Amino acid sequence: MHISNAQTWVGVAITDQTTCQDALDGPNIDAQLKEAVRPRVMDASQATSNALALINRFATKQEAAPPIGAP
Repeated sequence: MHISNAQTWVGVAITDQTTCQDALDGPNIDAQLKEAVRPRVMDASQATSNALALINRFATKQEAAPPIGAP
């Protein structure tokens, strides 16, 4: 798996979560549903954001590392 693929997939997940949060602000969404779902989406968003940060950190270290087999 390429790091850029993981970055893309996690980035898309963040976009999907943002879209879900935006949908919860719609006028036809039940208040109890909003109250039940929003904290879960926020938790998932935070975890996904943390995952992207870790992937990006790993990618940065990989770029700085000498090639495998280099003297």
